[in-house]
Amino acid sequence: MSQTVLFFGATGGVANACLTMALKSKQYKVIALVRTPDKLRKQLIEQQKLDEATINSNLITMPGNALKVPDVKRALLANITSGLDETLPSMIISGLGGAPKFNFDIWHPLHFAALDQPTICEDAAKTLTTALKDVYNERPALKLQKPGVCFVSTTGISRGPEDVPFFMRFLYHQLLALPHEDKKKMEEVYRGSMLESEPVLSSVTGIRPTLLSGTGALSEGVGLQKIRAGVEGKPAVGYNVQRADVGTFMFENVIRMGETGKWRGGMVSLTA
Repeated sequence: MSQTVLFFGATGGVANACLTMALKSKQYKVIALVRTPDKLRKQLIEQQKLDEATINSNLITMPGNALKVPDVKRALLANITSGLDETLPSMIISGLGGAPKFNFDIWHPLHFAALDQPTICEDAAKTLTTALKDVYNERPALKLQKPGVCFVSTTGISRGPEDVPFFMRFLYHQLLALPHEDKKKMEEVYRGSMLESEPVLSSVTGIRPTLLSGTGALSEGVGLQKIRAGVEGKPAVGYNVQRADVGTFMFENVIRMGETGKWRGGMVSLTA
């Protein structure tokens, strides 16, 4: 029986690269909750160069919104309601994020960067944990199948040592303060959920890339042999990393390695 991976934000560069790797492996069933299924399919064919047979045999696209509990529950239960099997996804990948926009606040004049949806990451995390609680209440047997979650966060919000190079700290801590606040609150939701008496997730893995570049097309990646990874207490410090390499790292080290993976359950900084 194939494992199932559920994706949120699958049209974004990092998640799209990770999803492509999962499809190329032909070892996973992939569910993508997306607002624009046609956009995702076009990306996979034109940008990632996947053939339609691979897409059709391994991908289920579900139109919906990752900020709406009913839509997320529908995606979580897709295997069951479609009659495939009685399982939840083994892993949930979230690459959600807002679109950038210019911001001016007279009280915080250096906080130029903002998001069109300033709390999208935090809200999506709350939606997922709420949806999982509803699923377990309605189907108690599924508590034995708790999925893990792996989400895309950012450097610059660590609880440990500084993980941003000195010459980039002004950019991260001032100009990007607002969008990074949303990532920080998302991390707090997920990490806090693991401290509850009955956690809804089996593991929480945060991927904190340095400044992202590229579209996420796998052809743009430099290869994992050139990527450095670190943990919160000993981060990998650098300047930038390709979206394609971040997505590939997530597939190889979180999805493929499963519960025994070295990086699973931590806050992982990535840089080239």
